[in-house]
Amino acid sequence: MKYPLIITMIASAVSLSLHAETNEKIESITVLGEAAILNSQHGGVDVKKLPINVHVVNMDEIERLRFVDPNELLDRIPGETQVRNLRIPNGSKGYTIVMVDGMPIENPYEGATSRLSRLNTSDIERVEIFKGPSSALYGNNAFGGVVNVVTRSAPSESEHQLHLETGSFNRSRIGFNSGGTLGEVGYFFDANSRRLDGLRDETKDDRDQLSTKLSYDINDNTSILARIEYLDEFVVSRGDLTAEEIAEDKTQAGSLSSSEDLQQTFVYLQASHEFDSGVLKASIANRLKKTQGDSRFGGPEISRDRGIISKIDYQHNLSNGHFVIGSENYNGSELVKSFDNNDSELIGDFDTQLNEFDDFALFYQHHWKINDKLSLDAGARYERISLAATTYDDGNRDSADFDDISPKLGLTYQITENHRVWFGVSQGFYAPDLDSMFSTEDDASNLDLKPEKANNIELGFRGSWGDFNYDTSIYHNEITNYLVEQDFVRDDDSEFQRTTNAGQVTISGIESVIEYSPFKDWRFSLTHTYTDNTYDSFVQSTVGADDDLSGKVLRRSPGHHYNARIAWVPIEALTIELEGDFYSTYFADDENSPESKFKRDERLNLRVSYDYEAWSLWLNGLNLTDTLEDRATFSRGTQQFRTIDGRTVYAGVSYSF
Repeated sequence: MKYPLIITMIASAVSLSLHAETNEKIESITVLGEAAILNSQHGGVDVKKLPINVHVVNMDEIERLRFVDPNELLDRIPGETQVRNLRIPNGSKGYTIVMVDGMPIENPYEGATSRLSRLNTSDIERVEIFKGPSSALYGNNAFGGVVNVVTRSAPSESEHQLHLETGSFNRSRIGFNSGGTLGEVGYFFDANSRRLDGLRDETKDDRDQLSTKLSYDINDNTSILARIEYLDEFVVSRGDLTAEEIAEDKTQAGSLSSSEDLQQTFVYLQASHEFDSGVLKASIANRLKKTQGDSRFGGPEISRDRGIISKIDYQHNLSNGHFVIGSENYNGSELVKSFDNNDSELIGDFDTQLNEFDDFALFYQHHWKINDKLSLDAGARYERISLAATTYDDGNRDSADFDDISPKLGLTYQITENHRVWFGVSQGFYAPDLDSMFSTEDDASNLDLKPEKANNIELGFRGSWGDFNYDTSIYHNEITNYLVEQDFVRDDDSEFQRTTNAGQVTISGIESVIEYSPFKDWRFSLTHTYTDNTYDSFVQSTVGADDDLSGKVLRRSPGHHYNARIAWVPIEALTIELEGDFYSTYFADDENSPESKFKRDERLNLRVSYDYEAWSLWLNGLNLTDTLEDRATFSRGTQQFRTIDGRTVYAGVSYSF
């Protein structure tokens, strides 16, 4: 069944005709929404004044979404792709850094938007999404951007809540949170548990989480903040299916399945002191992750991954602005035990390897208010990446070091009180990994690999006319020394893979959010992403032939992505939202072969919530169109699809006291 965009426009007209005056105001999620951007700053600057493409989703919106899959949130933000990165549809690289309270939750080169699911979604104050390598305060490998989750702080008055939820695919959630003050200590605590069986046989997504945040003011100028988060997760994911397999039995497990039993602890401590002319902050975090499971393309593994993150920064206030200077270091080590493919009991021999990653950074960001209308943001970030891998069985050790400095520059001009235009240029760099450089097969190694370089240019506009808000940007990002794993053939016709600096790609597009709320009981929102992702120069070595991909579109790059939403408050405390998500056709392979074309069917979501005194109730229907074929892969003449859960209905209730 097809549901074109016109349906949402008709529904908008219907909701207008049913208008009823209430005391509710449906808040905006654009960077202009006052509730969304409350307390949202970047280096001491209100995000709406930044020369950066940034969007903020506030707690009210997050509680109404109650998302499990991060795409439920990110579909509503321009720049989302169908793989793990913002803007750049390449799932094999860490172009997106996920952070909690400004600290990366894991190795910055292993970041992905999917990592949002590892954070306690019941403990989020807001989510800040910054696009591109535009800020010196964040890692230079953030070619796609940064997702910063700001956790909830202690409320001024004691509050407690219990919530329950149940629905399709044996979905169940239960949780409790509490916040307030105990003497001089402010606290917020949350514990929750989730069980979710998917559509496919034996699929699992079970997790238990808890987090607590404590704050203590030593005096008027000095404060301490501490946070602990724990996650126990068991996930079984199924591989792709062909169209014939979906028609035969859409619930079958299929091949290339994976599983992961994970326990993760994240401990964070920050001390801050206010001087007459600035603020000094020192932060340290320790993350310990233990996993056991089968990867989709390898055998069973057991790993113990630890990361220690330290950061110190000082913000100094000037008469015409301020600057932030500081240092950040991520030091990680991962001990991996790899078993034979068929050793699911983990009782046989195994290989042991220690992987080490160190990212040391110095950064400087300056905000200068030139006059009442014009401001300049400039900065630079130096990074040194050190990699090492030691194989215990043979004592072999491989290592590599890369360093670079990436400048950032932006201008913001306030045209009128309600309209701004901004322009930014920035650079970034992305270091190759050791697996790409070293191989047990000599001809598969490549010690001459260079880091990727990104040159990003962006122009943006944001503003409002009364109840009409807009936020749009045009970006152009050229990535040179593009790292690609390619297939080669030896003289004896045997095949092998080697990573090369294949050439240059251009990632460009337009990202826009439009919101209209002429009455305070309804809101219409439209998010649109246009992309033009192409290989500028890239000769691919495939088995039996050399294919020049220059001028081809990167796979999984739909030209357009629309997300349209209508939220309506027909009576006080009742909110109804209809959401439609639409993609245009894209190629599932880099060769842009006609038989690889795919267009995901439209997806509709309906969310209803009602608040009555201390009670909140919700009834949500996701994927009402029952779309299963979510993403296509085309390889060696075969089209396969990543499937998602079909039509999903769930209901919940919470009680606050």
